[in-house]
Amino acid sequence: MNSAVAVRNPDITRQKILDVAFEEILLKGYQGLRVDQVLKRTALTKGAFYHHFTSKQALGHAVIDEVLKPWIVEKWVEPLKEFKNPVDDLINMLTEARKEINTAELHTGCPLNNLTQEMSPLDESFRLRIANIWQMWHQSLAEAFERGRHNGTIRTDVKPGNVARFLIAAMEGIIGQCKCYMNDQAFDEAGECLRDYIESLRA
Repeated sequence: MNSAVAVRNPDITRQKILDVAFEEILLKGYQGLRVDQVLKRTALTKGAFYHHFTSKQALGHAVIDEVLKPWIVEKWVEPLKEFKNPVDDLINMLTEARKEINTAELHTGCPLNNLTQEMSPLDESFRLRIANIWQMWHQSLAEAFERGRHNGTIRTDVKPGNVARFLIAAMEGIIGQCKCYMNDQAFDEAGECLRDYIESLRA
């Protein structure tokens, strides 16, 4: 019994470190991340940490690959593959996402965009990982609009790739602006305009 628990412990420990590191990065940025603080919050030793991660950079890579990327895929990439009417489905998706976001989350910003702004100019290994996530999101949204063009729910003159690029930039910009203002009003005012734009794509 004890040996079975021991076999699973390394995976549990690794996930605990990743979850805490993700929270620390969200609040303080990668450059503000301190391994000692992660150890303090997880009540782990340095030996336990370095068993799983060779460095702070390795931890940062793992947070992107194993926490941030799966979260974006689950929340923003996979659902798009089920879209039949991109206008209605995207508006519903954004409306539900807004309901789920509390004030504190709005004011910390999007973890993907935060890392993009912070690390892309500083570390190529981070930039490439982050760019891969953006591209997955963009491709999935563009494909949804392409299907809409074919099934008659989206105007035929719409360029799916361009629209997908713009919408993602707009959504992330709105969240970033709200983070700066610390004001939900800015989020909701811009959200109304975003909704109007999405409606304009309807066939």
